[in-house]
Amino acid sequence: MSSSSRELALLHARELVRDAKYFYFALFFPFGMLAIFLGLGFAMPKNSGAPDFLQLVFPMAIFLAVTSSALTVTAGPLANLRTKGTLRLLGTTPVGRARLIFTHMIARVVMVTVQTVVLLVLAVALGKVEPGRLPALFGIALLGLAMFGGVGYLIGGRLSSPDAATNVGTLVQLAALFLSGLAFPLALMPDAVRTALGLLPTTFFADLMRTQMTQGEPTHPAWLSVLVVVGTTVVAVVLAVRTFKWDQGEAA
Repeated sequence: MSSSSRELALLHARELVRDAKYFYFALFFPFGMLAIFLGLGFAMPKNSGAPDFLQLVFPMAIFLAVTSSALTVTAGPLANLRTKGTLRLLGTTPVGRARLIFTHMIARVVMVTVQTVVLLVLAVALGKVEPGRLPALFGIALLGLAMFGGVGYLIGGRLSSPDAATNVGTLVQLAALFLSGLAFPLALMPDAVRTALGLLPTTFFADLMRTQMTQGEPTHPAWLSVLVVVGTTVVAVVLAVRTFKWDQGEAA
């Protein structure tokens, strides 16, 4: 990485931490939800032969960590930089769209890495994940960050209002969580709905995490899920770079 790219990455990292409204929410939200669902899971009566509810708690927490970093602290803050005119100034330099997005994402990758490591350590400590599955789960989390990150930059790269970008990002996050089968089992839905939702890239990502759970029952083969997530990532990133706007008044 060149010195200019390193300086730009550090600038984005400082901007991320300075924007406390987005940063601390994205940092602690997955752990707050984890504590709530763990409490519910331990409080629920244990019926013989019933599936272990706690098996899904950690995939949900990782899902929230990935989507919060890729959407909440990406789309809104990026649109805010456009509103303040920072992106317009950067557009007059040789930075380029792809380089800006790459350097902007580095701090998010570090943030998700720390969150995922802590979550996986807790999962192993509670006996919900086998130690041998940790590398795969960590890789899946980074793969999800790339896919949702592409979506986050596609949103933040186009919308001029920070609030609108944040709201759209939050909507995507919640829709992805509740329609992926993590928060609400797809088996409880009508066949037609279950089939349609099973084709969403976000469902393939959730399916990948289920492959690493002791009692996980994935819908798709792991190789197919990886292929779909990688393909979606490539499409989202290419669109994000090609449609990125430096200025609010820039033509589409």
